[in-house]
Amino acid sequence: MVPIVALVGRPNVGKSTLFNRLVGKRAALVDDRPGVTRDRLFGEMHHAGKVVRVVDTGGYDPSNEGDFTAMIRDQAHLAIDEADLVIFVLDGQAGLVPIDSEIASILRKSGKPTLAVANKLDVVEHDGRLSDLFGLGFEPIGLSAEHGRGVGDLAELLVEMLDPPDVNLVSQQPLPVAAEEPTPGHATSVEWQGGPIRVAVIGRPNAGKSSLVNQLLGEKRVLESEIPGTTRDAIDAELEYEGQEFVLVDTAGLRRKRSIADRLEHFAVMSAVRGLDSADVALVVMDASVPVSEQDAKVVALAHERGKGVILVANKWDLIPGEEAGREYVELARIRLPFVDYAPLRRTSARTGHGVQRLLGLVVQAQRERHRRVSTSELNRFFKEVVDIHPPPVSRGKRPRLFYVSQPLVRPPTFICAASHADEIPPSYRRYLINTIRERYGYSATPIWVKFRGRK
Repeated sequence: MVPIVALVGRPNVGKSTLFNRLVGKRAALVDDRPGVTRDRLFGEMHHAGKVVRVVDTGGYDPSNEGDFTAMIRDQAHLAIDEADLVIFVLDGQAGLVPIDSEIASILRKSGKPTLAVANKLDVVEHDGRLSDLFGLGFEPIGLSAEHGRGVGDLAELLVEMLDPPDVNLVSQQPLPVAAEEPTPGHATSVEWQGGPIRVAVIGRPNAGKSSLVNQLLGEKRVLESEIPGTTRDAIDAELEYEGQEFVLVDTAGLRRKRSIADRLEHFAVMSAVRGLDSADVALVVMDASVPVSEQDAKVVALAHERGKGVILVANKWDLIPGEEAGREYVELARIRLPFVDYAPLRRTSARTGHGVQRLLGLVVQAQRERHRRVSTSELNRFFKEVVDIHPPPVSRGKRPRLFYVSQPLVRPPTFICAASHADEIPPSYRRYLINTIRERYGYSATPIWVKFRGRK
């Protein structure tokens, strides 16, 4: 088992900066304002050939009873409960404040092994300030997460205390293999060799993304609130269901550009887009209590244009007043999202759990489809039938000819047609071929590309 280390401390002591240093990437938002990190973030520290899982928590204030603060406190308690070791992060420049003493008391009562870290001590000369922190009952370690001073020594100490497994042993664990026999008469195969499926949970703010992720996980892993913008980072969470591993990426709500008010919000949106870029399949969450909007369409387009498997999730279905209203919602969704007419649309309620678990089966289906390849011989037999029935239309007095077709790429499936007068083939004919390929070979939850190239 990979040991877990939780970073805990009051707001604005540099937990996220230390997290990013330890895991070696800018995974967490970093800003001078308190409360920037709201959810737990998960990452892996690799050091000396060993691997340790690191959890960053929101700024912890035991005495503040505000809505967000209470939720952050709950997240911190979960992190402490799950951790094998806690890193108690302090501000070495500011010295002790009453909140630090309250947190220290909670950590002592938890019984978890704890390392106290005095951050923001940029040079050795600042280490004299450590003496101010001994009153907490822990022997503090001085470092500077921003400049990297002392972080390597901390990583060395973690490896020594936790005896984590080798990186290679973790990465070489056997993965489930998903193989698919060629469909009789269709000569298709799936080139996916198994392994975790990365699923981006995307949508505009307050569509219920975090509630959906928590329902899938069976725990409150990420914060939920009716206030738009609760999730700011892209949050990774691991899940196993019916023998298949998933990594769920709960992203910040994707707003209209004019709604992105500041640098922090902009970074959160970029984090969401990166979460999508690293994913295999997108669950596009829409609020079914309101009609599909232009912003919903733009979010769906992001997933489609990046070639991800696409599953439309009409969340908050429990708020639909009746069957007629439900039919109207689905009809309007199909009208406003014509470019993903292939994508399954599923009705869910993250609040009640209705329809949520069934999404994972669709995710596996989409992943298999993204890796499905059709043999060249089968494709050319099929295309001859298709083109004989419906050849490309005449353009400028010339009829383009399709000579042969191949599928050089998967993720998403991409088909290249060698043709004469390739530039004259209209978009409507491309759509005809895409729809025909979908129907024949069963691509129902992934974009597919058809491209024309002039014959050399």
